[in-house]
Amino acid sequence: MATYTTNLTLPDREAIPDALYRSITGLDANDEDIFVSAWHKDAIFVFDGTTPTEGLDAILATTFAYVGGALDTTHMVSNVRVDVKDGADTAKVTAHSLAQHCRKGEGKNPNASRFLTGNMYYIDVAKDNSDGLWKMKKLEIKVIWCEGDASILGQ
Repeated sequence: MATYTTNLTLPDREAIPDALYRSITGLDANDEDIFVSAWHKDAIFVFDGTTPTEGLDAILATTFAYVGGALDTTHMVSNVRVDVKDGADTAKVTAHSLAQHCRKGEGKNPNASRFLTGNMYYIDVAKDNSDGLWKMKKLEIKVIWCEGDASILGQ
């Protein structure tokens, strides 16, 4: 398995969306270290209007364990927009995503059930002074459309 570098020494405008990219890479690769590097300890995750998951430990126990550990997934992100002021240590990010979900071990099976979602991401990020990384304070995902077998995500 490949290893992932958490701190790429990027300029802020590139480092800010890298928080999202690290989170997604962690989910898709089931790599807890890179996933954790993307989140503040007091972060909030909201999936499509459900009750917010508060705190990194809770996010790890739910979202990471279920999506990263229990599914074969790919999350493709595009149309990333960053709103940051010069010298600021907080920013807002929006992005679109396509997220493909398959049951664990079935991702390469062309006949397996799949669940594909088209999403909008709304993200608040802040620089973590302890390591210099931009990390997510809040990630809110709004599902715009979906197709396939929703039972893969327990719906």
